[in-house]
Amino acid sequence: MGCGGPARAAGPAAATMEHVLLALRETEAEREARIRGVFGFFDAAGRGHLDHAQIVAGLVALRVPEGTTGGAGTEDYARALLQACDRDCDGRVGYDDFRRYMDDKELELYRIFQAIDVEHNGCILPEELWHAVVKAGHGVIYVML
Repeated sequence: MGCGGPARAAGPAAATMEHVLLALRETEAEREARIRGVFGFFDAAGRGHLDHAQIVAGLVALRVPEGTTGGAGTEDYARALLQACDRDCDGRVGYDDFRRYMDDKELELYRIFQAIDVEHNGCILPEELWHAVVKAGHGVIYVML
């Protein structure tokens, strides 16, 4: 898949899930199946909800590295996911809450991509990335050749 995706919305705040679907080149049914598949991957026991241990096991299976000194690892990511999704604070995440989280995250990523893709061509060019990093206040990017 090359550059040249669908045109961008009027502005980052105007982005909707319809824009995300166009960018992903997915139908709503395909997206639903993908998200259910991700949920099912973490809910390997088929309980219909995710708890901390299931999230950690899924992250380990995905080979998310354990935290290093000062870095986040599977335990931290699992806690963060539970905190973001567990609306009733019972230590479990049902599919509806997981789906809502995925909607929010995919919209957030779409808006970030659109903000960086200033040429609106569906690609992030090196100079666009550079300008985004500088604008964000991050220092020099070192590239190992």
